[in-house]
Amino acid sequence: MSEKKLSPLGKSMGKQMIKSWEAPQYTHCAIVNCENMMTYRKNLPKKMSYTTILIKAVADTIAEYPIMNASWDDGTKIIMNDHINMGVAVDTKRGLLVPVINDVDDISLDQVHERMEVIKGKSEKGNFGMEDLKGGTFIVSNLGMYNIHQFSAIVNAPNGAIISVGKMEEVPIVKNGEIVIGHTMVISLNMDHRVIDGATGAKFLTALVERLETLS
Repeated sequence: MSEKKLSPLGKSMGKQMIKSWEAPQYTHCAIVNCENMMTYRKNLPKKMSYTTILIKAVADTIAEYPIMNASWDDGTKIIMNDHINMGVAVDTKRGLLVPVINDVDDISLDQVHERMEVIKGKSEKGNFGMEDLKGGTFIVSNLGMYNIHQFSAIVNAPNGAIISVGKMEEVPIVKNGEIVIGHTMVISLNMDHRVIDGATGAKFLTALVERLETLS
């Protein structure tokens, strides 16, 4: 038997996960028809990741449902955050980190892409500073590059919610009464029930799926 000593980052993450797990969490799941999103991405002037497109779509939908961007404040109040600061879960040499893109609802898709390129570069070297990692109000975690059909990520306290995205899969789809081959992916929305009720979460996820399926 051997032991692996926790790094300061590992200790901090462990404490944060315990704090996060105290929240009464629940999950909504939805299937997204990806055909239009694939065409949209193909026609963009720049080659962008699906994560970039998802981040912008999520932020624009949160703008319509501000409670999704709220934070729990130790039982005394719910904080309605003024800015949508999107955390992006990334795998780095230092382990799982969540760098933040600020004010995503107020910037263009091109600007989100530029900031994602910076995150990609820093992820390869693992040299994120504390300024890169603080202030997130919502998180998108995409494991679509792996063989993961569906998963539910833990809401990162004090955030009220987190989006989990599985891989895009080629599947049979019923269209106009006929079975055709298409592409879908599963989006899971985990929420803190103290902040967001089930009906509101359902409305938000429905609106997000509709946005992704009608991108133009």
